[in-house]
Amino acid sequence: MDTVQFQEKLVARFEMEFNTSVVSIQTPPQGMSSSVFFVKTADGAEYAIKYGVNAMKDVPALNLISKNHIDISVPQLLGTFLLEDVPVIILEKVQFPLLESVLQEEMSKYVPSMIENLRKLHSIKSVFPGQLDGSSSKKTWKEIMLNIFTDKFDWDKIACREGLDKNLVLMSVQKMREKINDTVFEDTEYSLLHTDFNQRNLFVNPENHEIAGIIDWEEAMYGDPIYDFMRVHLFLLHFNLGEQAVREYYDLMHFTPEEKKLEDVYLLVYVIQHLAWYSEELTEFNMGRIKLHQDYLRAYEW
Repeated sequence: MDTVQFQEKLVARFEMEFNTSVVSIQTPPQGMSSSVFFVKTADGAEYAIKYGVNAMKDVPALNLISKNHIDISVPQLLGTFLLEDVPVIILEKVQFPLLESVLQEEMSKYVPSMIENLRKLHSIKSVFPGQLDGSSSKKTWKEIMLNIFTDKFDWDKIACREGLDKNLVLMSVQKMREKINDTVFEDTEYSLLHTDFNQRNLFVNPENHEIAGIIDWEEAMYGDPIYDFMRVHLFLLHFNLGEQAVREYYDLMHFTPEEKKLEDVYLLVYVIQHLAWYSEELTEFNMGRIKLHQDYLRAYEW
């Protein structure tokens, strides 16, 4: 069944579940693992319908945020169901623009709110790191990081993909294994992490430069909060927002020397592992990111 046919069935099921009628459908830019479209009903209400194998993975994080009364802006979860064995979740539609629509010279103004929202999120704690369903609770945080470069990906095959520098990728993976093994990680208390604060997962309010909505919780997990903050740093690098923006980020973070070293490790983890995802499809966007990440690795002093 093609996408259009499935969406037609999905709209019909939505109309039945919510006892309403859909008058318009809009398809926004899509993520990497699940599909999303917006519907508007006859009474003017708007919803986001997300479906795919991993769609239901948003639910545990959204429930935790609601249960713990965390004051961050997330869309309300309105319903879940299966359609032909495909997980579907219904969310309220966030009525603000995405961060990616903001002018580049305005983007760094949202960094303080990004950090503030992450700090609130990180107040949700766990004694174990890993997935929210507990499937990786027997692993240490170091083992979870190391797994990215041992079992999670077949790096020998990935390094041979078009667009990747095979020798650079394999060298970086080996160096990363060594770096993680040599790094001391605190195995005490872990925080709820989003792990992917990026321009397509954050809605913003241009009037006050606040984050107005946070979506895509599929990769949420428990771990070191610095791993989340690192993603804000990478956002600055991705959009070439300049050294001043990076300095302001560090001024807000107040990292100790040990924390700064951890952030450096996590930045490398992200830069390398995302080469595996960006190289799956060589779109113009992905090719740009591949170049940026490989240039970072070439310049890095191991």
